[in-house]
Amino acid sequence: MYKCEATCSLCNYKISIKVEQKNMNEAEVKLSSECPNLQQFTNIPLHLDAIYEIVNPKENSQFYRLLKQHHSHIDRCAAYDSVLDSIGKNLGRYYELA
Repeated sequence: MYKCEATCSLCNYKISIKVEQKNMNEAEVKLSSECPNLQQFTNIPLHLDAIYEIVNPKENSQFYRLLKQHHSHIDRCAAYDSVLDSIGKNLGRYYELA
């Protein structure tokens, strides 16, 4: 499991991220934040294909599309980049241990 915290430069809210690799591809991401734009995604597990999220441009990202539906300033928000970075670090640790 990988945990980190980021502060959004747009709204100055903290974003806590937990990523746990379930198998070779599937990652479970949990977010917590006081940001009103992220409330729909907090404290519920998001199941994402970690490798797909890492290797594809953000326009093809499942997580980016979810955020874009509910967050009007997603391109300036730190949530996507912070989660993607956390997925990458967790994925690296998973394969290092495997």
